[in-house]
Amino acid sequence: MIEPWNLTVVQPAVKPVFKGDAPLRRDALRENLERACQHIRTAQRYSRSKVVVFPEFFLHGFQPGRSNADWIDASLHLDGPELAQLGAAAKTAGCYVAGMIYEVLDEFPGRFWNTAVILDPQGKVALTYRKLYAMTGKTRPGDVYDEYIRRYGGPNALFPVLSTPYGNLGCLVCYDINFPEVARCLALNGAEILLHISSEGRSGYHLPDGGWELARRVRAYENHAYLAMSNCGPNIDGEAPEDVSHGHSQVIHFDGKVLNMAESAGETLITAEIDIEALRRRRSRASLNFLAELSTGIHAPIYAAARHWPLNGWADTPGTGVAENRKVEAEVIADLIRRGVLVAPTRVEVPSAGRLPQQE
Repeated sequence: MIEPWNLTVVQPAVKPVFKGDAPLRRDALRENLERACQHIRTAQRYSRSKVVVFPEFFLHGFQPGRSNADWIDASLHLDGPELAQLGAAAKTAGCYVAGMIYEVLDEFPGRFWNTAVILDPQGKVALTYRKLYAMTGKTRPGDVYDEYIRRYGGPNALFPVLSTPYGNLGCLVCYDINFPEVARCLALNGAEILLHISSEGRSGYHLPDGGWELARRVRAYENHAYLAMSNCGPNIDGEAPEDVSHGHSQVIHFDGKVLNMAESAGETLITAEIDIEALRRRRSRASLNFLAELSTGIHAPIYAAARHWPLNGWADTPGTGVAENRKVEAEVIADLIRRGVLVAPTRVEVPSAGRLPQQE
C-alpha cells in the first residue's frame, strides 16, 4: 500500500548562460544550479515532496541565434560535477529530482542533445530521456536512429520508465506534448506519472484554452496518468523580457482535471498530492479503460506503412538549426500532398521533391 505523497513542480527564475552575442557565462550556470539546489531543499522542508520537477533550460536558460558549437561548449556530461551537485541535493532531501540539461555524448562527437534526467534519492542518474521532437540544431534520437538503437537498445531506450516506491515515472520534453504517441508509448511501457519538462513562451498556443494546455489534459486523461508540467519562471539578466515565459506550471490528475497551477509567470513552487493507489484502481477498472481497450494491431500497419519525417535524416552531418529542419519539413509536406495524404489549399504550388532523406 502506497500512501498518498507530494510532488512539487518548480517554476524557477533562470539566468541564461548566453546573452545576445556575448561569450558563455559559466557563472550563470553555477547560479542556476545553486538556485535549483535551494528549491529542492525548500520542497523537502515545506512539503516533504518525494518528486521534484524542474523545467527545460533550468540550468542553461535559452538564447536564440547561437551556433551548435556554442551549445556544445555549454553542454554537460551526465557524470559531470553539475549533476553530482544536483544529486547531492536530491540525496540530502531524500527525493527524486527531474529536469533537463544540454548534454554531450562522447560517442556522438560534434552534436548536443536535449536530455531529461531523473536523479534518485541516492543522488545517481536513474533515467535519461533524449527529446524526440524539436526543430533546432540539437540532435534527436530519430536523426541517428540506427546508431542510437545499436548503442542503447530499442523501445525502452527511446521511452524509458523509472520504477520507484512511489510509482512509475516517465519524461517528455516541451514540444513532445503535441505528439500523443510519446505519452502513449511511455504509458505502454508502464509510466504512471508523466513529467512534462517544458519551456513555453507567450503565444496563443499556450493560452488556457490553447492547444498545448488542452494537449496536457488530454494526455493525462487518455493514458490514465498523472501529468506534472514545469515551465520556466522569470528570465534574469537575459536579452528577452523578464516575463517571456507564460509560467502556469501545473499538476494534472489522471482524469484530466488540474490539481494545482502556478497562477503567474513568477518564480514559485506548486505542490499536489499523488494518490498512486487510486490511479492503479482506475487502470484496473473495466470501464473506459483506454489502455486495456487499445487494439494496437489495428493501428500498427498504418504506422508501419506511413512515410513522414525521415529516420536517420541527420546521421552523417548534424543539422544546424531551424532553417534546415524547415526545409526538410517543406519537402515532407510536398511529398504528402503528392501522395494524397494531405490536400493542398487552393492556388498553392507544390514544391519539387528536392533532397528528402530516405526513411528506413
